Amino acid sequence: MKWTGLNELRESFLSFFESKGHLRLDSFPLVPKDDNSLLLINSGMAPMKKWFLAQEEPPRHRVCTCQKCIRTPDIERVGITARHGTFFEMLGNFSFQDYFKDEAIAWGWEYLTQVLEIPAEKLYISVYLDDDEAYDIWTQKIGIPEDHMVRFGKEDNFWEHGSGPCGPCSEIYFDRGPEHGCGKPDCKVGCDCDRYMEVWNLVFSQFDSDGKGTYTLLEHPNIDTGMGLERLACVLQGVDNLFEVDTVRAILNHVERITGKKYGGDHRTDVSIRVVTDHIRSTVFMVSDGILPSNEGRGYVLRRLLRRAARHGRMLGVDRPFLAELCDTVIQENGGAYPELREHADYIKKVISAEEERFSRTIDQGLSILNNLMDNVAKAAAEGRRRILSGIEAFKLQDTFGFPLDLTKEIAAEAGIEVDEDTFRAELQKQREKAREDRRKKDISGWSGDLFGELEAEPTVFVGYDELEADARVLALSDGEELTEAVSTDDGPKEGVLVVLDRTPFYAESGGQVGDMGYLTADGVKLKVVGCKKTPKGFYVHTCTLESGLLVTGAQLVATVSRRLRMATARNHTAAHLLQAALREVLGMHVHQAGSYEDAQRVRFDFTHFGAVTAEELRQVEKIVNARIYDALPVVTRVMPIREAKALGAMALFGEKYGDEVRVVSIDDFSTELCGGTHVTNTAMLGGFKILSESSAAAGIRRIEGVTGTNLLALLDERTDELAEIADKLKVGNIADLPVRVAALNAELHELRSELEKAKAAAANQKVEGLFQSAREVDGLKIFTAYFGGTGTDTLRSMAERLRDEVPGGVAVLCGESEGKCGMAVSVGKEAQARGIKAGALAKLASAVTGGNGGGKPDLAMAGVRDASKVDEALAAVPELVRSLMK
Repeated sequence: MKWTGLNELRESFLSFFESKGHLRLDSFPLVPKDDNSLLLINSGMAPMKKWFLAQEEPPRHRVCTCQKCIRTPDIERVGITARHGTFFEMLGNFSFQDYFKDEAIAWGWEYLTQVLEIPAEKLYISVYLDDDEAYDIWTQKIGIPEDHMVRFGKEDNFWEHGSGPCGPCSEIYFDRGPEHGCGKPDCKVGCDCDRYMEVWNLVFSQFDSDGKGTYTLLEHPNIDTGMGLERLACVLQGVDNLFEVDTVRAILNHVERITGKKYGGDHRTDVSIRVVTDHIRSTVFMVSDGILPSNEGRGYVLRRLLRRAARHGRMLGVDRPFLAELCDTVIQENGGAYPELREHADYIKKVISAEEERFSRTIDQGLSILNNLMDNVAKAAAEGRRRILSGIEAFKLQDTFGFPLDLTKEIAAEAGIEVDEDTFRAELQKQREKAREDRRKKDISGWSGDLFGELEAEPTVFVGYDELEADARVLALSDGEELTEAVSTDDGPKEGVLVVLDRTPFYAESGGQVGDMGYLTADGVKLKVVGCKKTPKGFYVHTCTLESGLLVTGAQLVATVSRRLRMATARNHTAAHLLQAALREVLGMHVHQAGSYEDAQRVRFDFTHFGAVTAEELRQVEKIVNARIYDALPVVTRVMPIREAKALGAMALFGEKYGDEVRVVSIDDFSTELCGGTHVTNTAMLGGFKILSESSAAAGIRRIEGVTGTNLLALLDERTDELAEIADKLKVGNIADLPVRVAALNAELHELRSELEKAKAAAANQKVEGLFQSAREVDGLKIFTAYFGGTGTDTLRSMAERLRDEVPGGVAVLCGESEGKCGMAVSVGKEAQARGIKAGALAKLASAVTGGNGGGKPDLAMAGVRDASKVDEALAAVPELVRSLMK
């Protein structure tokens, strides 16, 4: 065997299967598309489910990939052992109703033994117990000796996941040698020791399972193979685990340089180094595919990995954010195969750096709280109670301080403490149900793509780029609940009618742009279209209100898009492209689209940026966009191969998977993007652009909203009317004179405030003079208590400060009420403080009589009064409270 680097192995595999007629596909993003069953892509075949199920036509019936994958069920084991990791690459060759066992087995053997030159005697084969066909191919056609063949049962060698395509599998094992074995005489393939390493799994998908034990033979079976790239590299490089593979070891070496610790000397140090090494690989790839840290879903997985890595960095002695530094090595080692890593390098580092810094700001406080909680648990355990941490407290740690449950569990476990996970999950479920209810209130789609999943017809043909009106035939109808052959207005207009057409000019909601509105009409039939969506199979579903007539499947009608709404939406969509280019020019090339929404009223654009955009920057952006509008630049759309589009520098959406042919929208040399939406043909058609607001949409994500065209004119009219109303109220004849009038009013207001403050000070002095005469003496201290109606807290504070400064042996408790709010000010002179009286403590005790609370410094404190009827009782209690506080 020849030592081969991981990157060379990847290319070797893909080139080999290209020579066997396979189409090489780029890795799919880690974010599954149109698949809610997965949080993250976790296998090579996962993104191709629809091709295996024949729900979509694959680009070719022979395909090969190297798929990036994330698996996190064993995250707690990562680091503790050298076997576990969260990120890996899966090599695979696939047949969709094309070749079957003969070719799959022969090519697998050819690649391993002839291309990689792995000695045949080092390889062992397993097959499913009843799969004589595969056994015979291996032994009779390939020539594998029977002592290198094993048969396993359904648990080991039959791939099945619920209902659907499934079948037996054949696995190829590499014998690492007796030095890796357990030493038992019967040690063989299937033993729990480390001698026989599974390298490649060939799945023969030949049955359709109903999920209840019935298997029907498929007329056209499939091949699905999976070989871990890192495992294969271990074999070719002669190393024990993935952390020793060349590209991963380079990252581990970087961790050593940053921490100053050596790998291989101390178990605890090795655990932390492996955690950081693995997790930074995963997080770099996740962020590159558009995933951002959050408290739910895949964003939570990312946050959990980053924070676990950051904590283990601290355990290695790194007391500063450092993970972003490791990104360079991850990108350097993997950027050749995954160019998106290099394209998004600055963005990846900023996201990871921002999350680590955010965690650094809370980790010390969170750790302090967790340590206190664990101390309390330990004390309780000493009294015979169970060593378990409250689930409510664990949830608060996550919700408030960003401490994931797993991190809390990990730290608690180190102290021998359990966590009440049931209560934690109950609290988490409450939060999720509230969030789900909020989302449900916003979801007005009212239909499911599954409703038309069994429809046997060609996908809808979209003609809306060039036409706003088209003849069409009704393929399917639904009343919103189930399919039907007809709908009518016998009982009045019907809302929520769903219509699938064979061809349509209506744009289906996609990429942030809303679906078109308009009408479907025929003789005696009229439907108002209020939205349009596209099912995974390509059927355009028009959500309608049937206003009159009887509509049946198969009917011919005319589909007409509202030109006014389409053009208004197109203006806003083109504005989004101009806005992104302007933001990159002003803020930097790290800006990427993170979401958008365009309808007939406005454009909302979310983008990656780490801080509020300043008013001056917003003015620059707006100015650049409007300059491009007034330049009357042509907006050109072209369909071209994806490689050609990338060569043009066309920007793509994070995590989006594109086909071989893409639609490119170009605005001169200012903006070039991959986009399937509708646009104007010239920037001048926007009329103008105005930013309405800039705000935070999420961590590291900013949001700008703006308007164009007639909406800009409406905004101008609205603002002009508001100014006219203000001018009228201020008795200004000309709007242009408003600034002068407002400046004069400000000066007048400032003068009045100054006079008011002087009056308040004089009143306070006068009131204090009266207090000197009514003071009571308690054990040598002067006690001042009083209630003043119409007196706010500022005046109370001023009076208390004067008494403190002029009477060193004095204690003052003053209450007052203004504008319905009742408050308390407490002051203590220096001599009184020396006798143990503290203003903060006295304020807390005195306000408690009224149900309030307060506190402050030893010389001055403020408090709230909850029940004003108890103020007299509180003031009467002051002498005894003072005595109780004396030394």
